[in-house]
Amino acid sequence: MNAFLCAVISCWALTSTAFAFSPTIIARTWTKAASKVSLSMKEENNDDLSSFSLDRRQMLGQTLSASVALGGMSFLPMQAIAEGGGIGTNPEHPIVVIGAGGKCGKLCTEILNAKGLYTKGVTRSGRETLDSPSKFVSYGPGDVTSYDSIKAAVQGASGVIFAASASGKKKGGEPKQVDYVGVYNTAKACLECSVPKLVVISAGTVTRPDSAGFKATNFFVKYVYGDKIMDYKIAGEEAMRELYAASSDKSLGYAVVRPGGLSDGPPKGSAELNLSQGDVLSSEISRTDVAEVTVAALLKGAATDFTTFELNQNEGLNKAQGNLPDLPSELIHTGTSSYGGLLDGLFTDQEMQSKYPSIVNSFKGAGIEPIGNLA
Repeated sequence: MNAFLCAVISCWALTSTAFAFSPTIIARTWTKAASKVSLSMKEENNDDLSSFSLDRRQMLGQTLSASVALGGMSFLPMQAIAEGGGIGTNPEHPIVVIGAGGKCGKLCTEILNAKGLYTKGVTRSGRETLDSPSKFVSYGPGDVTSYDSIKAAVQGASGVIFAASASGKKKGGEPKQVDYVGVYNTAKACLECSVPKLVVISAGTVTRPDSAGFKATNFFVKYVYGDKIMDYKIAGEEAMRELYAASSDKSLGYAVVRPGGLSDGPPKGSAELNLSQGDVLSSEISRTDVAEVTVAALLKGAATDFTTFELNQNEGLNKAQGNLPDLPSELIHTGTSSYGGLLDGLFTDQEMQSKYPSIVNSFKGAGIEPIGNLA
């Protein structure tokens, strides 16, 4: 099975340019893929996926980019910390990075450490994730599939970054448990503990189920990490939004970062990135750029509260599917001198729904169980 998946994904990624709206090239590409799969199945019939080498976000990134080418409680008020620009400046109120053992989570931790901001990296085991110790970084356990566990992990935080994602049954859970229930549990815990800001790393095209990116990601990821990851990602976003909408404390906010196809390549820098709203545009994006913008969205404070945006590089940028509307210029941010500059002038989710109902898609996932039956 390992060789089967590697063969299919390799063919998909290596022939990404074939998906530039050409049915002939698409057919030719999949003929080659089928041949390679047949060979790989002859070489290996092992169904054990435990040694499969692609991490979840690498798989997510490869499929998206290919298709697009077509602590202890303290009583210091959390609101005062946020408004005073003191997020991460007090070791008793660190920024909590959930999923610090993953690639994006580790990069977020490194960036916060480089800024001299107190950070707690949270993984299921509580293990250290940076290559060397730092006085600014501590570690703790936290399981997003357990409300009590994640509540204990975020208690006292001055900000939270959710960088976790499904890792399969043998590890931390499938998409339903992590990307859906896990986001809900984390949002609920942040509200209960009065954490000023939660930033969630989701995925581009999650509201476009007819797009090649959505379909391809669901198809490939299900073999290793579980079924319907894109459906559960948008369901997790919506469950979080409903919690914040129902909260009486409007000083507590969230932001959702939806990156395109993730790569391990060098960062492009803010000037070469495209930040948009409406889930229309997509391309590839370096994990480092994603982490930089995620951190900037957290530190930006109220300016990014209740916002959702897509993040891609300008190179290779296309519509997620050809029949989507053109975006007005005020929904596109690019060519800035800083990552924070990309975040200026964002519309809130409510504003997007009101002003651009023809752009925003109301898709919330197919076949999703009510969160009350799971959490």
